[in-house]
Amino acid sequence: MAITYERKRQRQNNVLYTVITAILICAVFLAMVTSFYIKAEEDAYEMLHIQTRQIKDDLTLQLKSDRENLVTMANFAAKLYADGEDYNLMFESFKPIGLLSNIGILNPDNTFVTKMGSIDLSGKISFEDEVARGEYVSGRIPDLTGDTKELIRSAVHIKVNGETVGILYGVIPLDVIGEKYDNMARELDAQLFVYDKETGKFVIDTLGRAPGQLSDFKDREFNKGYSYEELANGEKGYSSFKSILTGEDLYIHYSTLEDFDWGIMLARYENQVFAETHKISRNLLLFFGVMILIIVAYLELILRTEKDRAKLSSESSAIRHLLLEINQQHENINSALKRIKEFSSSRSAFFADADGEDYSYIKPSLKDKLLVGEDRKYFVGELFRYAANIHTSDSSTEFMQIVPNNHLLKTNPELYHFSINHGIKDVSFAIISDKNNHVSILGTINPKKSSAVRKLLGDIVVCFSIAIYNKKHLNRTELAATTDSLTGALNRVAYKKDILVFDEEKPDDFSCIYIDVNELHVRNNKYGHAAGDEMLIYIANSLKEVFFGQYVYRMGGDEFLVFAKRLSQESVKQNIETFIEQLKQVGYNVAIGTSYRSRNTNCEEMVREAEIRMYEAKAQYYQNKEQVSVAENTDKDYSQIKTGIREIDTMISVLKEHYNGIYRVSLETDNAHRILMPSYLGYKEDEESFSRLLKKYITDIVHPDFQRAVMSFLNYDAIKRHLLEGKTPSITYKKANGEEVILSVYRLEGAKDDAKETLWVFAKE
Repeated sequence: MAITYERKRQRQNNVLYTVITAILICAVFLAMVTSFYIKAEEDAYEMLHIQTRQIKDDLTLQLKSDRENLVTMANFAAKLYADGEDYNLMFESFKPIGLLSNIGILNPDNTFVTKMGSIDLSGKISFEDEVARGEYVSGRIPDLTGDTKELIRSAVHIKVNGETVGILYGVIPLDVIGEKYDNMARELDAQLFVYDKETGKFVIDTLGRAPGQLSDFKDREFNKGYSYEELANGEKGYSSFKSILTGEDLYIHYSTLEDFDWGIMLARYENQVFAETHKISRNLLLFFGVMILIIVAYLELILRTEKDRAKLSSESSAIRHLLLEINQQHENINSALKRIKEFSSSRSAFFADADGEDYSYIKPSLKDKLLVGEDRKYFVGELFRYAANIHTSDSSTEFMQIVPNNHLLKTNPELYHFSINHGIKDVSFAIISDKNNHVSILGTINPKKSSAVRKLLGDIVVCFSIAIYNKKHLNRTELAATTDSLTGALNRVAYKKDILVFDEEKPDDFSCIYIDVNELHVRNNKYGHAAGDEMLIYIANSLKEVFFGQYVYRMGGDEFLVFAKRLSQESVKQNIETFIEQLKQVGYNVAIGTSYRSRNTNCEEMVREAEIRMYEAKAQYYQNKEQVSVAENTDKDYSQIKTGIREIDTMISVLKEHYNGIYRVSLETDNAHRILMPSYLGYKEDEESFSRLLKKYITDIVHPDFQRAVMSFLNYDAIKRHLLEGKTPSITYKKANGEEVILSVYRLEGAKDDAKETLWVFAKE
């Protein structure tokens, strides 16, 4: 009974879920149909706008062309007049052109001359008024020659020696202009109205009756947001009102012709606007009706299928994204194979191609089962042999599965026993070959989801093959240009490009680690340069391993630099400790300086800060290693450490090129430890306060214009507050000799909740 009740409740729930789903589908259907109609209305207005522009441009061009023809004829008439000849030659040679079907000339005495003769228009038209009016194209006006028809006149002046001796009229019949643009409007399935803005009379009216005028629309029922006044007085825009002929909404776009005082309207009825939408809606209604019937029986199956499809699509998309960035992030190959392995729940995933590219990823706990050496070579070779047997056409993709069963034992006993011995139960792989018969293989070993992995591999094998091809063939020049040939680390070219990206990107948890190799010259002199190269390669590889996925650069000689993104300061410290321990195992030693920002804003500032701290660490290393003596170098105007060790002397020489002085200062005790000091400062440790010494330096050395500003900068409380806020206090000033100096104060590492220990750097501008 309990089981029956449970099944009944399950069935009721299924019915309830089906009803809810059907209601949701209906709601979605209504929303979609509504959106279709809204979109159709928006598209209709946009299309009317575009088509109005087309007709307007065509009409404007035609009117301008007709005017140019009239100007040419007026010039000819002026020549006839000047030569004392009549206009018959011009009338006889005239043929209808453009919209012009006839011409005539109004003389100063108000006689109107045509091919058919002369007519006195006194009282009907004034020559003086026409001269004052200038060139124009009229609206719809009566024919002054006695014909009851209406027409359009285009007028230009006939001038001789700057004096108007006649007005040349071009006649445009309404039926000529109407027929041309009626055909155009019919092709657009729309109604066209062109009117004289001064009188409101229609020049073109495609409704098929006698031309009306704009005021005929005054009593129409305009839709909300539109009005007749806006339509009549606006330069351009949209409007809509009820048609008295059909009762439907009429959608309109109106505009004005440039250079002509005409308005234009293009309109389309509601049934024309929504014809396609009505058809789509009916089809959608039928489609959703069928879907509701089907969903009752297959709801659970559909949901399960959609879930699997979404997971597959998401995984494919993630892998493609990794492959798209393969040139910038080479480890993305490994990451992509890892995702394939995890998606298929397999032992490992691999990729190989005919050029010898071979990549694989195996579950870390199963690394002892990774095929290597001759085993790997044999395994890949067998896969390519099977791929060659099933390849039938160019640019094709195939899928194959190899299982150590009786069939494999009979056909390929060697591969059968190899698979058994290596724990291979299933090899599922996709094969892609291009038009040059270049074969690539992407697959998994022992997948638990054979059906899913088949779809995934088929979906991404082409992308995988292309990504590897691009990595090999399209980026060799760039890789060579941005990679150090000895160590494989990034070089200064890559460094300069990347800092621009980092400054723009402003990544969070950003660190700069500056590394200088200690005693490289000693090793070169003692064991040879090969030993030095070996040392540099080992250090570079250790950095790439410890800071996997970050940016490792060889800055030149024995200097390396690392940029770490989205890595906490504590993690960076742990990585540095791991790196130092690895070097200790082989007897290598480095000096390291770091800088950290919760969000990067200036890479060069961070590099300079890390570099100074590295030099401090390097100096400390050699001070601890050997006895040193201090001597004055008055020629260079610096006090420096003389050790007899080439690296520290070189380091100090480099420092002097860029810095006036470097001090480690305690803001609590006001005592300082010199790292690099100008001799003129005359500082003796433990004998006087650092701030008192700086005040004397400001008075004696700093230019008078900057003394007050620098004195104000020496506020320990303000400096400490800025450092605790993550800022780097700095000031730029000039010395009395005109030299520019940048004084920056950095917070030393190791200070957790205070900023007592600082590094003061006097840098040359």
